Amino acid sequence: MAMTKTTKRARPARPDPAGQTRTRAFRVGFLVGAGSGLTVATLIAALAFAVTDPVPAAPPPTGAGPSPVASAPAGVPAVHVAARHLGDLRVRVEAQVSTRTYDPIGRASVAMYADMVAMPMAHRTGPITMTEVPGKTGWYAAEVAVPMVGEYDIQVTVRRPIPGEAHARVEVGTERG
Repeated sequence: MAMTKTTKRARPARPDPAGQTRTRAFRVGFLVGAGSGLTVATLIAALAFAVTDPVPAAPPPTGAGPSPVASAPAGVPAVHVAARHLGDLRVRVEAQVSTRTYDPIGRASVAMYADMVAMPMAHRTGPITMTEVPGKTGWYAAEVAVPMVGEYDIQVTVRRPIPGEAHARVEVGTERG
């Protein structure tokens, strides 16, 4: 009696409408890959939500300082900007730089830019280095001469020790505002 070897016959792949053939293994692999990828992304998002420290909504310290522009998330300094028109085309900018617990940051590298709102980047001035106000740790000031009358966006950028930025708007007219 002779034994013959039998082989399993493979089912031919069905053509899809575009004339290309896709095997069942491809479809199963695609679905398993997409499902596991979405599951991993959901788990990472849930873990990030669980371990992220929310920013406390503490008010800035009381005083005659500028009002805050935005709250500071973890690892970013709180930068509070005040800008006022001095007359002619001169603007004085003051900034208070502190940690998120409102400890002042001294000897920081702070610069400012003035950009006309109506014509962005056409009349941009800066970077202008802001100097620390003597006797007031964490307070920086600078003056800028803008090229023409109009509303300006003042951007204060902290480069080091902790990078961050804040914006304020000021209206520059022909007379003192």
